[in-house]
Amino acid sequence: METTLVEKRKDDDLTTSVLARPVYSLSEAARLLRVSPSGLRWWLEGGSRGAKQYPPVLRKEPKKTSEVSWGEFIEAAYLREYRKHLPLQRLRPLRERLIEEFDTPFPFAVAQPMVAGRELIWNLQRKLEIPDELWIVVKSDQLVLGPAAESFCKRVTFDQSTQEAMRYVVMNAPQPVYVNPLVSFGIPTVRGVRTEVIAELSLAGEHLSTILDIYGRHGVTAQDVDTAVEFETRFLKAA
Repeated sequence: METTLVEKRKDDDLTTSVLARPVYSLSEAARLLRVSPSGLRWWLEGGSRGAKQYPPVLRKEPKKTSEVSWGEFIEAAYLREYRKHLPLQRLRPLRERLIEEFDTPFPFAVAQPMVAGRELIWNLQRKLEIPDELWIVVKSDQLVLGPAAESFCKRVTFDQSTQEAMRYVVMNAPQPVYVNPLVSFGIPTVRGVRTEVIAELSLAGEHLSTILDIYGRHGVTAQDVDTAVEFETRFLKAA
C-alpha cells in the first residue's frame, strides 16, 4: 500500500496543528473517502468549465500540489455528505465566513460550528439561501444538526481540548475501521491495528488463531479480522 505523507515526514515539527499537516496524497485521500480523484481535486483546486473559472471550495486558492492535509481530508469528508444535495460552490461563502468567525482555516474540521455556532450558521444559511435541512434545522423549537451534518458527526471524533477532528470512520462495522493521523500515520486501522496487515495475514492463509495470538493483546477479534479483509478487498475497491 502507498506510504502516507505523514509517515514520510516523521520528523515534522510536532507543534504544527494536526489539521495543517500533510497526511495523504490526493489519490489516497480520494480512495479512503470513496470519491473520485478528479472530484476531490476540484474541491481542493477548483477548475474551469467552458470559459468559466471556479475557485476551490476547500482552499483559498489553488496550491498545485497532490498533498492533502488532515484538515482538508476531514473537510472533504464533510463535503462528501452534501455532494448529492447541493452545488458545493454554494457552501464556499459560508465556509469563508466561518473561517473568520472561528479563526480557523478548517471550519468544517473543528467542533465549534457544530456546537456553539448553530445560531450563526442558521442565520448564514438563510442569508445564503442554503437549504435548512442540509445543516441546521429547527426541531421542537431547537436548532439541531440536519441529516447530512449529523451523518458526518457520527463518523468524526473531536479532541476535547483542541476541538479538532482527530479520528474519522472510513467504514462502519461493529468495531469500525478508522483513520487517525496520530495512529499508524493515518493508515486505516481496526482497534489501532492496520487493516492491511491483518488482511495480508488472513489472505495469505495464516490460521485465525495465529492472527489472534499476534494481535489479541490489542483486542482484535475474529470479527475484526473479517472486517479488515472486507475493508481491504471489497470496500475500498467498491469506491
